[in-house]
Amino acid sequence: MKNIAIVAKPHGDRVRPLLEEITAFLEAHGKVILREKRTAEALGSDIYNSDEEIKEKADLIIVLGGDGTLISAVRILGKKETPILGINLGRLGFLTETRASDAVAAIKSVLDGDYRMERRMKLHSHLLEDDEKVLEIDVLNDLVINKADVARIIEMSLYINGMLVNEYRADGLIVATPTGSTAYSLAAGGPIVHPSLESMIITPICPQGLSNRPIVISDDSEIEIRINTDGERVSITYDGQIFHQLDTEKTITVKKASSCTQLIVPKDKNYYALIREKLGWGGVQC
Repeated sequence: MKNIAIVAKPHGDRVRPLLEEITAFLEAHGKVILREKRTAEALGSDIYNSDEEIKEKADLIIVLGGDGTLISAVRILGKKETPILGINLGRLGFLTETRASDAVAAIKSVLDGDYRMERRMKLHSHLLEDDEKVLEIDVLNDLVINKADVARIIEMSLYINGMLVNEYRADGLIVATPTGSTAYSLAAGGPIVHPSLESMIITPICPQGLSNRPIVISDDSEIEIRINTDGERVSITYDGQIFHQLDTEKTITVKKASSCTQLIVPKDKNYYALIREKLGWGGVQC
């Protein structure tokens, strides 16, 4: 690992001192450092590397921030599977699991080849408007179809492998990966799914029918969601960061992506302890 990219949350008192410490450590070990634009700004510099340079050259990406910052690094990589080490400066931190106090030690272990990797499934989605493909994107967590107006509901038809599953009248619909099962899907009443599994979770948001429940399907399924609400504004959000307004006949297709995200995690990671800590189970508060 010669070329090391750093993607950091630009705000917060903890960012710059940790950035400086990590940068000094990497330079002392002869590494070439690639700085994303916001990372350079956090260091008070206007010299940075483009997203394309980071995508093509980085052997490792170090993320300083929360899960949103890590997702932005995943977006930079596109279909490349460069390993990502997440240092948690956020709150929950389901993806950025390494504590800031352990950052340099964790980086040293990675450079020494002493680390553990987790492969995380992504989703690939096509957005069709009037039968024309207008957007194609991969997500690590989820895509969310939502109403754009208050006090309105959306009518949607859900098909899996060409077969009608349900007609929804709801505030929206979430399609999530196991990694994303602890994000918006969980808040909407969806199940927690172990991130090592490869499956898709479909969770309705405030459905009108009380019998409408989240479902988990296999990763080789193909999902098609048809928006049947004419004249209503509907939006779709990808990983909570990319937003698109839907104003015409809309169809969203979702399937397993051809690439994955490779996350470096602590060697002594205990997923169930992480869940207990982050969700405050058994009186444990995060």
